[in-house]
Amino acid sequence: MNILHIISSPASGGAEVYVKDLAKYLAGQGHNLHIAFLSNASDIGRDSIYEENFLNDLKFSGIHIYIIGNETRKKPWLGMLRIKKYISDHNIDICHTHLAFGILFTTLSSVPVVYTHHSMEPRWGKFLYQVFNRLVDEYVGISNKCAKALESYTMRNINTIPNAVSEEKFIGYKRARVPNDVINIVMVGRLTVQKDYMNMLRALNVLDEKLRANLRVKIAGEGEINYKSQLLEYINKNNLNEVVAFVGVQTNIPEFLYKADIFLMSSAWEGLPIALTEATVSGLPCIVTDVGGCAEVIVNSGNGIVVAPQNPQDLAEAITSLVNQPNLIEQYSRNALHNSAQYSISKAAQLHLHLYSKMLK
Repeated sequence: MNILHIISSPASGGAEVYVKDLAKYLAGQGHNLHIAFLSNASDIGRDSIYEENFLNDLKFSGIHIYIIGNETRKKPWLGMLRIKKYISDHNIDICHTHLAFGILFTTLSSVPVVYTHHSMEPRWGKFLYQVFNRLVDEYVGISNKCAKALESYTMRNINTIPNAVSEEKFIGYKRARVPNDVINIVMVGRLTVQKDYMNMLRALNVLDEKLRANLRVKIAGEGEINYKSQLLEYINKNNLNEVVAFVGVQTNIPEFLYKADIFLMSSAWEGLPIALTEATVSGLPCIVTDVGGCAEVIVNSGNGIVVAPQNPQDLAEAITSLVNQPNLIEQYSRNALHNSAQYSISKAAQLHLHLYSKMLK
């Protein structure tokens, strides 16, 4: 099968990592995979070294790469023409876009189109979704909650295929957590308002001082300079420098997670974060806010605590509960290891292939 994915850029986002892992798996199964990027990472101010490694990984796996061009954001007709030509030149069977721009770019093409919605938010008005309905053959939601939200925008039947992780990356990086005196907490995600790191900082600030002294929080990810400045200002003002550290983009997330005792996500909104599924596969107990499909992962895996979003007190109580109950950390960790197969890329790939085959018939 000749499959074209359309995604934003070769950057450190959850959707991008998921598409890369999915494409690599399908290519390994003998399918011909293509990924078209709307932009280069540098066009949108993202890390160029990460982009180089990302693209090299795809090339090594035999996946074809195409840059549509950042200018098509303002000139979508160019994107339509370029995608039409690419589909024709490479005999594409299925076009699977993970961007609304990608839907527009398929306007002049005749192949079946799949659109995966990676968020809870509609992002576009209801009128435009009616236009999308004329162009999209099948919709995919990345969690049950996301699928229901997308159904309300489109009034169409939605396929639910949960975000997944390549377990191959985690060979040698899984373990049951047995905490020591110092508890290492990790967070993974861009430094943006969406991830609400300020919520986490405020939670740390209301913790018992003795308990907080035994915590180390490492945050992996790039992001907005102004937002990071606000976070650093709060850290300095509240003497959290010994507790919290920003470690930038990590090239080996499985190794980064392996060294941790707890995974924490304090987001204000989400779809279904790849970082959370990666943490689950690695065997980490998790504390997450009840946004998007996060609670679904915790309920299905039995590996953590769900708290209300934008509520530092709730988050602080969850951290205290885990730190004060080492046996709970161990139990959540073993649950994660036992139940995480449901988020394997092989399962997601089979669900996608079934959908593609149904469309082609």
